[in-house]
Amino acid sequence: MQLADWAGMTEITAQLQTLLERLAQDTPEGSVDFSIETGDRLLPEAQLAQVQQVFDGFPRFAIKSVHAEVDHVAPLRQRFLAQSVHLVGGIIRSGQVLDYTGDVLFTGTLHRSATLRATGSIFVMGPVEGLLIAGFTGDQDAVIVGDISGAGQVRIADTVEVIEKNTYGPQTLCYINDLHILDHGELGALGKLRPKLFRKLEDL
Repeated sequence: MQLADWAGMTEITAQLQTLLERLAQDTPEGSVDFSIETGDRLLPEAQLAQVQQVFDGFPRFAIKSVHAEVDHVAPLRQRFLAQSVHLVGGIIRSGQVLDYTGDVLFTGTLHRSATLRATGSIFVMGPVEGLLIAGFTGDQDAVIVGDISGAGQVRIADTVEVIEKNTYGPQTLCYINDLHILDHGELGALGKLRPKLFRKLEDL
């Protein structure tokens, strides 16, 4: 059943009432389930209740499903952000915490005791002395790439490493290995270790 996405609810419910009355006469026996299509209109709960109220007058008829060609903005926005690479510059000062949904290309300066967190991966292209957290909502496939030699701490999901004396180069790759341990390699290994992320970066 298709509801007119251009019509007002008063008109829709009136037409629906007429249609169901006719169907009730044409099919006097048996239960009928309806799948309702709303096109480019999202029906909020109040409008769904109006439609349901019309159906309540016909005990043999029931709504099986309601489908629209559009979606709510909030989940779409979150999905878009999660797939995005954010270019972050400037200075993150001691005590500050910056959170991002998705991957981060960091070209700024991260002071000691400052924190940069991303739900995805972090690509470091500026000096960092603070805390880097990738996959902070639990994504163990996230990575941290770049010069982390001066960072106070790096973390991927719930796996932590305190950076002390090290020989990390400017293209260090931090990742969680198959043993669920924080491991390190070179940027060149990214395509093999995280092929989906590598292809995503190639498309940028």
